[in-house]
Amino acid sequence: MNAIQNKANEKAVAAEEKKSMTIRSYVKSMEGEIARALPSVMTPERFTRMVLSAISVTPKLAECTPQSFLGAMMSAAQLGVEPNTALGQAYILPYNNHGRMEAQFQLG
Repeated sequence: MNAIQNKANEKAVAAEEKKSMTIRSYVKSMEGEIARALPSVMTPERFTRMVLSAISVTPKLAECTPQSFLGAMMSAAQLGVEPNTALGQAYILPYNNHGRMEAQFQLG
């Protein structure tokens, strides 16, 4: 019985990692768009690091749909605010929307 539970747990962890990597790869592939949206005072590398840190600190963000997460991320980039940092300028938060996890942008 333990072997079956261990395999189920391993599959669940692998599925979570795959979804997280998918969002991470989306973020990294969007660096060009991020650079165009950001004001000149913030580098795309710094902004990307902040967004990837937000995923690490709030694991539920990795469960969000990529479209909603990228939309929230680009809203923060366009306004030039730092999401999910100690400054509290803006937040990307996960919400359950009719059974689907979606990320929403909220100004601090």
